[in-house]
Amino acid sequence: MNPAPRTVVSPPRQVVRAVLTEALESKMGGEVVVKSATVSGRIFVVEHKVAWTVLTGPGARSFSTALIDAKLVSREDVEQVMAECRKSGGNFCETLVSWGLVPRDTLRDLLCHHVRAQLDTLFGLTEAQALFVPQPRSYSSQLTFELAELTADTMQPQPAVTQSQSPSGPPVLLEGEVMANVKQALEEAMKIEGAFAVCLADANSGMTLGSVGGNATFNVEAAAAGNTEVMRAKLKTMKALGIKDRIEDMLITLGEQYHIIRPLAAREGLFLYIALHRANSNLAMARFRMADVEKTIQL
Repeated sequence: MNPAPRTVVSPPRQVVRAVLTEALESKMGGEVVVKSATVSGRIFVVEHKVAWTVLTGPGARSFSTALIDAKLVSREDVEQVMAECRKSGGNFCETLVSWGLVPRDTLRDLLCHHVRAQLDTLFGLTEAQALFVPQPRSYSSQLTFELAELTADTMQPQPAVTQSQSPSGPPVLLEGEVMANVKQALEEAMKIEGAFAVCLADANSGMTLGSVGGNATFNVEAAAAGNTEVMRAKLKTMKALGIKDRIEDMLITLGEQYHIIRPLAAREGLFLYIALHRANSNLAMARFRMADVEKTIQL
């Protein structure tokens, strides 16, 4: 008697894990860029270890938010540390330790849990695209992790934290609220006279974190991705010239359009990108309004 046929369910292909494994084997290091219909992410690899992760999507939180939620630092502390890192080029976590804000062991444990949670989300994506971008990268911190540390079953679960009021600032935004905030800011930017497309993009990966407007002849996401090279080139030139200053905005003037690139002062690597019809826009007012829009974005 033949046994009854069984339905075999194949496990989802571990695309992100496979690409990350490739990246960890690379001598050069670099970053793994992940994109799906709901979640985008980047995994930074240095010297065969995971150094940092950035995740955008439902349920994701930034590490600074995790620190504030755990009541280890205040929002004001985070802003001061970020300002110092932008000025000196230092590492965010190492600066927290050197300033005596968070003990190294405590910080490492929280960072390990944070990165692990983000990797769990990325590994669970069944229809994601992942790409390893080899890139020589210096990293001024020893707070990096073997993949085994981030996937070990022996890690103790992190106690849940609830949304809390920062002692020196407004309530911490969770990811859903962050995305709503970004959308609201972009919609406000679209009210600028002459605007027909705007987005918030990541200069390192070229990914768009939110967009409004555009049409069949102008893909704002593609335009933003292409202009990441403009951002990188300008930053590289400033470094070569020894210019220690920040870019307020960059203007590209076309025959019929203005394109304005405005990096976010509060979040290195992110920038606002807006396209305007030149015939019916006021450039000075547009730049002024973009500065106001930037201030409303909370990440």
